[in-house]
Amino acid sequence: MSETRIELRGRWPGFSLDVTMAWTERVAVLFGPSGSGKSTLLEAVLGLRPQVRGRIQIAGEWLEDEARGLRVPVEARGLGWVPQDPTLLPHLSVDGNLRLGLKRAGREGEARLTHAVDVLELGGLLARRPRDLSGGERQRVALARALASGPRAVLLDEPFSSLDLPLRARVLPFLLRVRDELGLPMLYITHDPDEAMVVGEVAIVLAAGRVVASGPPREVLWSRAVLPLSQALGVENVLEARALAQGAAGGANVETLRGLQLVVPGALAAGERVRLGLRAEEVLLAADLPGRISARNVLKATVASVESDGGDALVRLDLGGERIVAKVTPGAVEALDLRPGAVVYAVIKAQSLRRL
Repeated sequence: MSETRIELRGRWPGFSLDVTMAWTERVAVLFGPSGSGKSTLLEAVLGLRPQVRGRIQIAGEWLEDEARGLRVPVEARGLGWVPQDPTLLPHLSVDGNLRLGLKRAGREGEARLTHAVDVLELGGLLARRPRDLSGGERQRVALARALASGPRAVLLDEPFSSLDLPLRARVLPFLLRVRDELGLPMLYITHDPDEAMVVGEVAIVLAAGRVVASGPPREVLWSRAVLPLSQALGVENVLEARALAQGAAGGANVETLRGLQLVVPGALAAGERVRLGLRAEEVLLAADLPGRISARNVLKATVASVESDGGDALVRLDLGGERIVAKVTPGAVEALDLRPGAVVYAVIKAQSLRRL
């Protein structure tokens, strides 16, 4: 994937934006709390903030370079935009809304539209009006409309923020299918850590208009620089797994993509894919192998790192390729002699592993 590079500066009363970021991964997640500058940055990339200056290169194409006097007009940037509010035209059907971007797509427009409708499973909705759609359906239509225009990249500004958690869980797989099947560069804005870790290949964290961390989502969202945001937003470990077989007493045996075997609550069909969330404070640590215990998951682990600033400590654990983070007290760090290379046992109740 060609490089994407964003170097932008802007100033307003009470807020300034000063960022430099670059990545080659396909999907970048821009993460941070409200007011950190995420939407402002996205609007600048779209060309909607002329007072913001600097350089913008998307997937190898320069859209803006202040030093060279280059500034590609908004309509010529070739970016698909999915805002928080889908802004579908109420007097048009779903099909009519989807066709709004076909002129820019050129001869391949129809094929792109057909593919988007297929990937997002909109075939049965084409004759409906926006008022007859659920919130999740409207977001799928907005995403399909952006894809049908033939964009060089797709920018999504917290597209699921208005959806409740059950509906968000039903819509997220469609976005993942777009990511995996269409291969378009994506810049995805969220303040939801679960979404950041599930969707992103690189995470860039903003706070007060500045980049405070960037890198692999699982590592970045637990870094010391991001810890205050992580704790406030409730970051969890996120594990991608596949069901092996039904376990005893109603539990299911699963194996993560990195080979870690776990018991989770409820029933799963063999081969079924599942995403699991695990809160760091629900990972208990033991220096010795526990004896008879009610927890279904007792996992031998190696301490990769310990980070503490006088409050709770974050202990990153290596479980044979899979990594998770536990949150413990400073007293536990001392009592268990937790340091890089130490061998411990992670104890996880099956009920602590919740499906996302």
